[in-house]
Amino acid sequence: MRHYHSLEEVSATNAWLTIGVFDGVHRGHREIIRKLTTDAHAHNAPAILLTFEPHPASVLSGQNIKCLTTPDERADLLASLGVDIVITQRFTRDLSTATAFEYMSQLKQTLGLKRLLIGYDFALGKGREGNANRLAEIGKELDYEVEVIHALGDESGVISSTEIRKLVATGNVTEAAKLLGYNYTISGEVIHGAERGRQIGFPTANVDYPKQNPRHPMASMPAGHTGE
Repeated sequence: MRHYHSLEEVSATNAWLTIGVFDGVHRGHREIIRKLTTDAHAHNAPAILLTFEPHPASVLSGQNIKCLTTPDERADLLASLGVDIVITQRFTRDLSTATAFEYMSQLKQTLGLKRLLIGYDFALGKGREGNANRLAEIGKELDYEVEVIHALGDESGVISSTEIRKLVATGNVTEAAKLLGYNYTISGEVIHGAERGRQIGFPTANVDYPKQNPRHPMASMPAGHTGE
């Protein structure tokens, strides 16, 4: 798997593509990714996923979005699912002003886009005008097809990164794991803490983690473990 940090770095042809933040790469995301990789590889085409950093909502509305995964963690998860190329594009206000046609034209030129797989509520471009219908219209002009993948849900409703971030932030990692489809972990440099755990016979490892994570930037856990 190749991980690029801008569209300018990439050159591909006949790409099968999906676009989104894909924070956490949860069970719902995996439905789209499974469809993408299976069908792309059946057509001897590259399965490409385009994601963004920072989270678009943090740029457009000033929300403090504490993501479940760093770009590199996200890319590693996607590689394990068979994605061939991950593009982490920096999201800026300038990028948000591009029309859907302008952005899709760039993707067509850069990736040789042939098929676009999107979630049921996906939209891109200025004012989110590039919904499924608009993207299909543009596809007829630029020669690519659009396929909409319906949301995966469970008894609690549609699985979303927002809900999982809430669960992790409150320490409910057991429920978070059910929605993610794997045990939530954090990674980072182990640093010295106050050694209070050692004083009570329960040593912990203090992990310095990026501040945008839902958990405290310095998470403390039993020594030798990376999460529940």
